[in-house]
Amino acid sequence: MGMMKFMGACPKWTLFSLDRQVLLMRAGSVCLGTAVVLWFCGTSAFPQGRFTDVLVSVINDKVVAVTGVGQSEVELSVGETIVSVKGNGLTALAITSARLLGFSSQLRHWSEQPLESDEHVTSSQVIRELCVVATDQHVYGFQETLAHWTGDRLGASERVQEVRGQGHLALVVTTERLVGFSAFISGFHALPLEAEERIQGIEHTGDAYLVKTSRRAVVLRSRIAGWADVN
Repeated sequence: MGMMKFMGACPKWTLFSLDRQVLLMRAGSVCLGTAVVLWFCGTSAFPQGRFTDVLVSVINDKVVAVTGVGQSEVELSVGETIVSVKGNGLTALAITSARLLGFSSQLRHWSEQPLESDEHVTSSQVIRELCVVATDQHVYGFQETLAHWTGDRLGASERVQEVRGQGHLALVVTTERLVGFSAFISGFHALPLEAEERIQGIEHTGDAYLVKTSRRAVVLRSRIAGWADVN
């Protein structure tokens, strides 16, 4: 009788153990799956987290850019003075008496554009991924993604009338041209104005500029090179 009781109890104990093992295995699988998801999300978010907004300031004859992951600085030359500094999003701009300094948060790098000895800055715009500077001799553009300056010389009698910037595009209106600059496409995109052509209106989003003149309507897009007529 005792042997029968023992044998009868064995199947119950075995089934209980199997159920418990299955539950433990399922719980382990859930934990492992959760860990994998958290690891994947963390590694995916890390590259984006490195690209943080920049703060720019002048400290002890140095221009200092501070981001969420570190800082980078440029020393001023003897006799070089600061005209202005400004940061917006990932881009910082310092204008000095001798050069333009652009900072890229993504690359953590300063890039310089020398100015001519008799060149004077007239206006500038700094937006999240680029900046544009107009002088009495050139139009300069800085792309944050490349930490690279581009320059375009003004004509002998050409003058900058307006500089705008928003989103991923900037627009410079001169007495002779419309000059666009994109965060995504290298170089300036210029459209000559015809004789007696006058600007009547400018409409824009962060990725397009629509300019209406006395003779036509044209559009510049952030991801397409060049101006296009709007019919």
